[in-house]
This record gives sequence, C-alpha cells and structure tokens, in this order.
Amino acid sequence: MSPFGSKRSLSRRVFATVFVVAAIAIATFTIVGSLLLNSNLGSVTRSELYDEAEIVASALNATTNDIALLEDVDIDNTRLTLISADGDVIYDNQELAGQMENHLARPEVAQAFASGHGSAERSSDTIGETMLYEAVLLDNGQVVRVAQAQASIFTILLSFVGPLLVIAAIVIAVSFVAARRESRAIIEPLLEVDLDHPLHNKDAAYSEMVPMLERIESQRQELKRQVKVLADNDRMRREFTANITHELKTPLTTISGYAELISGGMVADEADIKDFTARIHREAGRLTALVNDILTLSNLDEAERSDSEASSRVLGSSEPVDLPRMLDNVAQRLEHVAHKAEVAIEIDAKPAMVIGVPRLLDELAYNLASNAIRYNRPHGTVTLSSGVDGQGRPFVRVADTGIGIAAEEQAKIFERFYRVDKSRSKARGGTGLGLAIVKHAATYHGATIDLQSELDQGTTVTVTFPVQAWPMSDRFQMM
Repeated sequence: MSPFGSKRSLSRRVFATVFVVAAIAIATFTIVGSLLLNSNLGSVTRSELYDEAEIVASALNATTNDIALLEDVDIDNTRLTLISADGDVIYDNQELAGQMENHLARPEVAQAFASGHGSAERSSDTIGETMLYEAVLLDNGQVVRVAQAQASIFTILLSFVGPLLVIAAIVIAVSFVAARRESRAIIEPLLEVDLDHPLHNKDAAYSEMVPMLERIESQRQELKRQVKVLADNDRMRREFTANITHELKTPLTTISGYAELISGGMVADEADIKDFTARIHREAGRLTALVNDILTLSNLDEAERSDSEASSRVLGSSEPVDLPRMLDNVAQRLEHVAHKAEVAIEIDAKPAMVIGVPRLLDELAYNLASNAIRYNRPHGTVTLSSGVDGQGRPFVRVADTGIGIAAEEQAKIFERFYRVDKSRSKARGGTGLGLAIVKHAATYHGATIDLQSELDQGTTVTVTFPVQAWPMSDRFQMM
C-alpha cells in the first residue's frame, strides 16, 4: 500500500511540504526576477532616452527650421515635443500642438528651464505604463522634450505569459517528482527501524531519532526483564506447589499409616504403641512447623505488596528490639537441639537495638542459628553475635564451624525449599523454608545479608540493618 494513501501519512505531509516550498521558491524567484528585470529595463531606457534627448537638442541648435527637423526625426515609440519659452507647445509628433495645454508647470520642463536639463517619470493608470521624460533647454530659449513609455511589471509578465506557463508546467512536474523522491528518502530511515533491535539502525538513523530508539530499546529490555521475572515467578510457583505437596504428603502419610495401625488393633504391645504415638507426635510437630513457616512467608509476601499500615496489621507493629537479649533467648530455645547434635552455642553479643517486628526478627535469628546447628559437625561451634559497625548500623551475625557451602550453591540457599545437603536436612527435620524467611524478614526491615562460606571451613551470615532513627520517646526510655 502506498504511503500516500493515508490521510495522516507522514510521507504525504513531507511531500506536500517539499512541493509547496518548491512552488513558493519558484514564485518568489519569478516575481523578484521580474522586478529586477523591470528595474534594469528602466535604467537602460532612461539612459537611452537621455542620449536621444541630447542628440535631438544638438540637431535643433544647429538648424534654423526646428519643426521641419522634428518632422524628419523617426525614433520608434518615442514622442517629441517642442515647447516655447512661455510653456506653449509648438510641436508634438503625436497630437496637435494647438490643442495641448501649457507645459510650463511640467516637472521636467520646469527643471530644463531652470538647469538646462530635466527628467521626470509618471505612471499612467489608464494604459498601465510608466512614461519617462527627458527635456533639454535649446540655445534659442525653447525646450525640446523626448518621452518614451516603459511597460509595467504586469505588462512584462503578461508578455511572457506563454513561455512562463510552459516553464511553470515543467518546473511543477520536476518539483512533483523531486518532492516525491525526497519525501520517500526522508521517510525511508523511519520505515527501516527494526523495533525488535532498534539500536541496530542507530548509525543510519537521524540524530533526532536516537533518543527515541534508545528509549524503545530500554523499554524493550525492561519488558524482557519483566517477562523473565514473570517466567521465574511462574516457575517458582510450580516448584513451590510441587515442594509443598511433597513436604506435606510425607508427614501426613506417616501419621496416617501409624494411626491406621493403632486404630485397627494391629499393634498390641504397649511399647510399640508408645513408639508409634511418639512418631505421630514428631511428624505432627514437623507438619505444624511447615505450616507455620508457610504462613509466615505468605504474610511476608502480602506485607511486601502492601503499605506500612496494612503490613503492621499482617505482621504486627514495630517496636525497639534488644538484639543481645533476643540472641540469648534463641540460644536457650535451641540448647536442647544443639546438645543432641553435640554442637556448642556461644554468644558474643554487644549492645545493639533495632526498630522492627519482634516476631520476625526472632524468626530471622532462630532460623540462622537452627541452620548453623543442623549443618554443623559433632563437637562444632555456633557463635551468635550482635553489635554496631563503624557506620552506626546494627547487625546480627551467626557463624558456624560446619560443612560450608560451595560457591555455586551460595546464591540459591535463600530460595524456598532449597537444600544444600538434602539427606542431612531430612534427617534433622528441616522444612527448607527457614532461609527464605530470613531473606524476606531482612528485606522487610531494609537489612542486607552477607554470606561468607567455604567448604569444610564453616559459614558466617551477617544481617546488617540500616542506621536506626529512634523516636524521641524511645530515646528517653533507653537513657
């Protein structure tokens, strides 16, 4: 389809602009050229008329019969007039002298009587011409006047109307072809833009188009990033669904199996019944922990998408939290687990306070410490630390002497249900959501997580919080 078919086609507008500009340029050139031609013709005519007047005056000064001489003079398109000293017309080669009015007041005649030579120029509205006059004072006191008509610019244009129409038709045709060709050449770089790869045409594009192409490329990259994020989210959703189904199914199958054996009377020994009920209780506890972790992550996801007021309703309100006291509480709760795993818990807590949601901060520290115990070695150590760094930022640090994490695994351990050592995690009862909760809890409090780990050398995780801006009431309480 031709680009000229669209009413609002850019190509059509460019063509019209180029064509109109060309037409205006041609019209301007014609008018200005005609004015210059008219001016030059006037200068040439006045010069020739001046010379003719001097020649006729010289001839009249040399003769005794002025009228006879004037009758013999034959100058094409030239009017000759002889005027007496009192202004009466003695002779005129176009009208009867006796019927003509006195010429003493004519400018060129008055100037000739005064200075010996006079010139004048007058327009005629009736014939559309300009009359040029040259008058010379004779030796006998009379004045001879020579006059010649000069065509006006409209007369000149009218005389050229035939050739001008032919030239105009040719110029219009050439302008049309040139305008069409130029409009296509101007539009071509726009039509060649590859929106899938806009910067590929950057060198061939107009400089005014470069910012637009860069913006398109930026938006294209942003769309690709968002599509990738959506794809990753969809993948994570499917993986989460598969993982949660598997994690829930395992304890439920165990509970259901043991309960069926007991309810069916297939277990008669009291020791077996006690063992089975203990296993049911353990699996139920594992199931409860898994559900609690899922609810916590769900609440964190909802809080991240909500405003601060809605987040407070979901997670609870923020308040000052004493980090050393929190770490001491976590250590006490994990003391039994650590003792069973033959791992020692040490506390190196220096004073530090954070404004946050106590429950989330407690889960953050608890999950880090629990993971450090779970992936440690017998007779290993877990150190819980807190304090304020050189920039005034509070931090919580958990270091262990465990198995460590390979470099390629470190970027993945904060994903949901990801386990570095699946067999060890299963044996120790991990849900696979602890570090995911740590990540989201840190993000919620504007904190950063730094992980340092080497295989067989242990792992250190540091959660650093922003510099705290304490309300005035809390400052008085801490003093």
